[in-house]
Amino acid sequence: MDITKGKNLGQSEEVVVEFVANAYVGVVEWWLKNGMPYPPQEMAEKVGSLLERNL
Repeated sequence: MDITKGKNLGQSEEVVVEFVANAYVGVVEWWLKNGMPYPPQEMAEKVGSLLERNL
């Protein structure tokens, strides 16, 4: 991730990494607790898309 330009300009790399890691873990936790309502491949695509949008 590039913190020298774009959306993350001026952000702390440590904070961005922590944010992304917690978001990912939270989504996976939600998915498991809710009986895996989407197939694994679909979840991977959804999470990947969300991460790309926000980084």
